Amino acid sequence: MNYMEQITYALSFIEKQLTEKVTLDEVASAAGYSKYHFQRLFFHVTGETVGQYISKRRLTEAAKALSLEQKSVTEVAFTYGFDSHEAFTRAFTKRFGLPPSALRRSGKMPRYTMLERIELPYMENIQLQSIEPVYVPAHEELNLVGYSSATHSTADIVHCWKHLGQKIAMQKNQKRYGVIRYPDAFGLSLNFAYFAGIHILDHAGTNRLESLTLPASGYLVFPHKGSVQNLKLTYQYIYGSWMTHASASDQLYARYDFEYYDHRFLGNDHPDSLCFIYIPVLARE
Repeated sequence: MNYMEQITYALSFIEKQLTEKVTLDEVASAAGYSKYHFQRLFFHVTGETVGQYISKRRLTEAAKALSLEQKSVTEVAFTYGFDSHEAFTRAFTKRFGLPPSALRRSGKMPRYTMLERIELPYMENIQLQSIEPVYVPAHEELNLVGYSSATHSTADIVHCWKHLGQKIAMQKNQKRYGVIRYPDAFGLSLNFAYFAGIHILDHAGTNRLESLTLPASGYLVFPHKGSVQNLKLTYQYIYGSWMTHASASDQLYARYDFEYYDHRFLGNDHPDSLCFIYIPVLARE
């Protein structure tokens, strides 16, 4: 079964559970993956963590109910899984920019912040089928300095790199690392953190920067050529196709992966730009 079809099964399961309690284990099981693997795949396919997607879908359906039904705000809150009127109002206001009572009075739906069910047609990317990783058995420990964000939004990633560039006079071909950090806990209320950093030997002048150490590890290294806008397609291939057929020795074990940029990276939108995605795996025997 194609991984996009499996994600579609998960999306269908979520739709049936919008008014019920649901766990990450249950959603992952509906897709036929472990929760550790599934949360990465779902994020790189949809652009949302499982928890973010469920929350936005529930708030969208709650907004429709407030506009079309006669239920009280409290009834709608409980229907869509919120523990209290107050918690629902906070989440609703943060998402739509107005409290639920105001939406009910106006009857105007916040169209641009509504999230309808994501429909994922069967999709195969022939170009990605030829990607084969290089196995690096013993990459040294990496001591990085840079800036981090608690979320993985495009705006936050851009801000991290911009902030780093303002603090450090980076060389044109400076080696750079974009680290995605996955949480230790498994649950719906989680975010993936991002760290934009560089590897330097001389720490002079970097005392105001954050530090991050990546342990020595074996890695599968996947190349990505072209626009960074299409990085998600390479991640989809890695977690949706390649890793599902990987040998027992190439198993995920760490809470991060990272992108590596050097002189071969020619710009965000250059068709010949080359960067590399490093996936930490158990050492091969």
